Amino acid sequence: EEVVSKDPPTGPGKTKVGINLSVKWMSHPLPPAQAIAAIKTVERVMKLSRPIQRVKTFDFSHTNVDIVEELIAHPGDIEELVVGIGNEDLWELDLTWLSSVARRWKGTMHVAVGNEPDRESIPAMLVSKCVQTIRAYVPGVKATVPFAYSIMEVSYPINEAEFNSQFTDNYKEILPMLDYITINIYPFLSAGLKQVPMETIMSPKMPFLTQQIDAFKVALKKILPSNTVLPIAIGETGWPSCGANRFRPYSFATVNNSMTYMQSVAEWIEGNWSDGVILSGNLFTTFDEETKGTRAIERYYGILASDGSPKTEYTCVTNATEPSVAWLEADYPECETDLNWMVENFEDTRLAEKFTGRGISG
Repeated sequence: EEVVSKDPPTGPGKTKVGINLSVKWMSHPLPPAQAIAAIKTVERVMKLSRPIQRVKTFDFSHTNVDIVEELIAHPGDIEELVVGIGNEDLWELDLTWLSSVARRWKGTMHVAVGNEPDRESIPAMLVSKCVQTIRAYVPGVKATVPFAYSIMEVSYPINEAEFNSQFTDNYKEILPMLDYITINIYPFLSAGLKQVPMETIMSPKMPFLTQQIDAFKVALKKILPSNTVLPIAIGETGWPSCGANRFRPYSFATVNNSMTYMQSVAEWIEGNWSDGVILSGNLFTTFDEETKGTRAIERYYGILASDGSPKTEYTCVTNATEPSVAWLEADYPECETDLNWMVENFEDTRLAEKFTGRGISG
């Protein structure tokens, strides 16, 4: 039986390394041209042997639109553009602008439909409708949906891996519509677990990350039609350089750990070790963003500081939680940024402030 693979060929000189690029949550957002120029600093800090050729944005906010427009005007080394559609943008797609970008972009254009939509109560049927609409009105683009690795119900042993039933029920029929599936995956969240040695997370051969993706492939195969192979791309992978010091894994959020992981995963994505494992991998993220979220941990995933400079031991200004929600650390230490946990605890009125702006409603 013929196996149908949607994996496009990778030509000579291509690199699988991409970068997430956003200035949306900066106190003083960098101009688009300056933000894009900083990719060269990322290449140098990450010790890449080839230029980054793929940029991924997140939503239709004006800062992201401005970055896309600047890339169209001055693409430089960028050959692949992944235009992100935010979850809030799915309700009313700006097809006029998307079509305009597709006409003007000279390289390969991808559209990321939502970002972990299942974690923000976005109906799967809305995601399906958006994918089909983009197919009809913006032909020629590659469509994907980014999901969090938390859709895995079982990831070990690998041969027993499977998605959670809710994801399977909602997305089993949607996945074959995509050119590839995107996962946001953070080995950082396993830092400090006794059964996960740090060297397996940090090694340039990425044994732990490879194992996670192998498990993902097993789960994916179980729900796809028998003659379909759906390639996997990493939408986000990163390691914060600053965080609360009181508990795992946030005590591992240091500049040294962040730099070690990011350089190792960049080497893995760029090298032969990831061949046949992933289609591409996007580092998360270019810059720190000082106003993102309520916890410092969310603000320090940048490879660079918010002014575009390489990080130092002094980049982490504070790891303090905003005073208005500081009580969460003591009373609800397990919550962090886990939207599933938030949904489960939605009826707790004390948590209302934490839910604000997270796309969660009754």
